Amino acid sequence: HGILEDKRFKSPDMKEMLMDVFKKMQVIVQTADRLGKVSAQRSGTTATVAIHDNVDHKIHVAHIADSTCVMGSVGPDGWKGEVITRDHKPDLPDERARIEQAGGRVVFDGYANHRVYVKNARHPGLNMSRCFGDILAHTECGLTAIPEVRVVDLTDNDKVLLLCSDGVWEFINAGEAVGMMMRFAGSPPEAMKAAEALAKEAWNRWIREEDGAVVDDITVVVLFLTNRSGGW
Repeated sequence: HGILEDKRFKSPDMKEMLMDVFKKMQVIVQTADRLGKVSAQRSGTTATVAIHDNVDHKIHVAHIADSTCVMGSVGPDGWKGEVITRDHKPDLPDERARIEQAGGRVVFDGYANHRVYVKNARHPGLNMSRCFGDILAHTECGLTAIPEVRVVDLTDNDKVLLLCSDGVWEFINAGEAVGMMMRFAGSPPEAMKAAEALAKEAWNRWIREEDGAVVDDITVVVLFLTNRSGGW
């Protein structure tokens, strides 16, 4: 069963539900790989899920890997962006410990990233420590699909939620991204325009910074939040 069908949806057990659903998703991927429907031995994906509770004014965020979630808020000093997820990178002490305990290695690639390898070979070379798929890394290197779950209590100052893949954040920080969002009114049509603008700016910076040689994956989800009285 998925999130909406789970009996714990909209209950105090949402955190446990999200952890179980993520684990079930990995099992589904493994089964599809075994049946030949997908090839997931050495391919996988990040995942960031946000559930907005309009009644209790909370957001549950569950994530694996490095598609970062940012909350944009307004305060006395203007707009600010707060990163509310932790990128799951192999060199984090707790992530490295789990990987090494499972027989994997964490090695700096000499350029920008620490990568995960099996003990006596040069694969899979992932620069994340949690994901869906990548079955080889799960079985031999200690990767996991168990998410971290955070519950955020919303205030009327919280105005926008961003869920973006790591290519967006390479050359744009959270505060700058939130500042871009504030040029748009808080409505669904404007959210689409805001997402397209942020994605385009991320693309342009990759082209400029890397001389057009490479562009990492760029995915943007924008949610404008209304306050408790329904206004922006």
